Amino acid sequence: MIEWNSLILVAIVSIVGSTVLVASFSLGMRLLTNARHLVPGAKKGKTKAIRAEVLNRSGAYIMFTICASALIYGIYLIIPYFHLDK
Repeated sequence: MIEWNSLILVAIVSIVGSTVLVASFSLGMRLLTNARHLVPGAKKGKTKAIRAEVLNRSGAYIMFTICASALIYGIYLIIPYFHLDK
């Protein structure tokens, strides 16, 4: 017999998880692109451009860290070797 509540829970978690993963990677790419567009102004010594570049680059690295953490956690859940009682 199918446990419909469990099936629905797995479907919801899968959809939300994949959406968060894709959104964090996409936002990271966008922030990294914004930072690269600000490099010429930052090289000229404009304080506002330097600050914006640093914030965009930091945000991009944070988003990539979230994405990599979710990927590593997913691999941890899939590989049974990590769950063996020792």
